[in-house]
Amino acid sequence: MYVAGVIGAIDGCHINIKAPAENSNAYINRKGQHSIILQAVCTSEMKFIDCYAGEVGSVHDATVLKRSDLFERMSTDPHMFPTDSHIIGDAAYPLLKNLMVPYKDTGSLSARQHRFNVSLSSSRCVIERAFAFLKGRFRRLKMLDMSRVDLIPKVIIACCILHNICLDHTDLLDDMDTDEDDDSHLPVDDVDPTAYASAANRQFAVAKRNAICESL
Repeated sequence: MYVAGVIGAIDGCHINIKAPAENSNAYINRKGQHSIILQAVCTSEMKFIDCYAGEVGSVHDATVLKRSDLFERMSTDPHMFPTDSHIIGDAAYPLLKNLMVPYKDTGSLSARQHRFNVSLSSSRCVIERAFAFLKGRFRRLKMLDMSRVDLIPKVIIACCILHNICLDHTDLLDDMDTDEDDDSHLPVDDVDPTAYASAANRQFAVAKRNAICESL
């Protein structure tokens, strides 16, 4: 069982860094570590098709999305989502016509809505595996000890490009440690994801998600 029309999965990954000399508190994430965020979208083959790095660790995933070039292209590029396709993300992201997220579970989900959430969660695990493979191959990303903070995003994106090249050449490491940190148990920051979508966009997105849900 899977969510139809999916072309990629989106998520954020924290790249730990040493405390910067300036504004170090802004870089502290929910785990109390200094980090820079990598936002990425990957395909079912774990290949990155969009990457954005540079936001400080304290920023919410939904805010990172809104500040990224991806957010604007999602609504302005007609070729980005052929045949009404979409990407999928977790509950930290807003529900958009081209971004499907789980139903909020308040204890009253229908059986179909629950199946939708399970299917979406299963499908989006690929982005977590992609991040794990990225850090498993380029272990410096587990802790980037760099004095030039302005160069850190460039290093992160370069690693993402090399990750794709390795996949293109079927260069996989059998003994790679892919034990990625799991943030799923951490509370979602007090940010309303619906604030990032227009009323018309959200109305369309709700109808689309319900239609997919009914098809499961």
